[in-house]
Amino acid sequence: MIAIITGTGNLPINAAKSLVSLNKKFLVICLFPENNLEKLNDAVKNHAQVFTLPFYKAGKILNFLREKNISEILFIGKVDKNNLFKNIKLDWLAIKTLAKATTKSDTTLMQAIIDQVEKQGFKILKQSNVLKNLFVGPGLLTGKLTPELNEDIKFGLETANKLSLLDIGQTVIVKNKMIIAVEAIEGTDNCIKRGINLGKTDIVICKTAHQNQNKKFDLPTLGTKSLEQIKRGQVKAIAWHSDKTFIENSQEFIKKAKELEITLVSIKR
Repeated sequence: MIAIITGTGNLPINAAKSLVSLNKKFLVICLFPENNLEKLNDAVKNHAQVFTLPFYKAGKILNFLREKNISEILFIGKVDKNNLFKNIKLDWLAIKTLAKATTKSDTTLMQAIIDQVEKQGFKILKQSNVLKNLFVGPGLLTGKLTPELNEDIKFGLETANKLSLLDIGQTVIVKNKMIIAVEAIEGTDNCIKRGINLGKTDIVICKTAHQNQNKKFDLPTLGTKSLEQIKRGQVKAIAWHSDKTFIENSQEFIKKAKELEITLVSIKR
């Protein structure tokens, strides 16, 4: 029996639909019901049950997993670190797990959680196995790739790769081989917004993942939501590594990018 433990965003919806299509037995634990509970219920329909549990009660979640005879777990969706700044009462297991993280970066926090859960005997599924249909093969999907634009993309991805080694973020905004913005705790969409505010027009968005990215959690994601705030002329191109980045609803993503005259490039690493 599989348990999907969901954060926010649309990836949990895609994961639930994927497991339904594979006819897998699973249940869903929704950590942020205010964000996507209704969509999760629609996605699983009568195939699986959806439960809500608070993300800061790690002990309660583990006990629940044992009660339901769960053997495999899929962690999927975003858990905003800003929640750690809120006035919430972590249980002892959550405190113990967070204390073991060497830093409070996304990777080290998630790795500490994964390590704790695996010690309890659960198998953690790779996101890439469940959502492999969200990878888009390498190539030019829309627009034109000029030598100048290619240089910006190369520079941006190389910079993003270096920053990923420091576990700072996965998105870099470039213009004329200048770094305009770097993603930190605010997330991809807010990084793009800041890049537009600073660069004004023709910025290049580069998305990457750590060279040794753990595919059990936190694979980079792009989708139509990332394009909602963009006006024509503001973004010149978006580039990402084909086997490291999920593209949600790729057909709609490509269609919207064409409308905005944005060049899309999926690059083999």
